[in-house]
Amino acid sequence: MACEILKQKIHDTLRGGYFSEAKDFVDVSDGSADHVHIVIVSRKFNGHTMGGRSDIIWDELVKNLSQKEWGHVFLSIGVLPEEVILQ
Repeated sequence: MACEILKQKIHDTLRGGYFSEAKDFVDVSDGSADHVHIVIVSRKFNGHTMGGRSDIIWDELVKNLSQKEWGHVFLSIGVLPEEVILQ
């Protein structure tokens, strides 16, 4: 299980930065061991490839967190709202 303080810091960093609009959704959850997974749903990904979306997320993480902090991120996914499949 990842540190709750670190997960909150990652969440706050993303929500307080590029993904600060009310309609942006940021989820930071436990991955394996002490890693975290990030899922972001945002219209800001419109027109970007999956690689471009990942670059946007990582730019925010690298810019605002220490290497040790962002080094705990194991998975990050950026999707548009219409790409979310609800079951």
